[in-house]
Amino acid sequence: MFIRVFFASLVAFTSFLTLINGATLVADEVQTLQEIAKTLEKTDWEFDVDPCSGESGWVTPNPVEGSENSVTCNCTFNNNTSCHVISISMQERF
Repeated sequence: MFIRVFFASLVAFTSFLTLINGATLVADEVQTLQEIAKTLEKTDWEFDVDPCSGESGWVTPNPVEGSENSVTCNCTFNNNTSCHVISISMQERF
């Protein structure tokens, strides 16, 4: 339980910093995420929203265990204006 709370807190904190700093994911990483989504037929990632924002399909709030979905970014690059993906978590129970 602690790990889930810690992970959720980390994602929320990262998203908060992204919103405050106005940092965005670099274009080549967005393109890579689009290719991953196409390959995996992943339709819930909204590319109209910055993947590091923690919104609209990029993080599953209160996920059912085994159905976690998140993209975590580090937004401390270029004076806190650029982000890079540091982890992707996609789990789906069948």
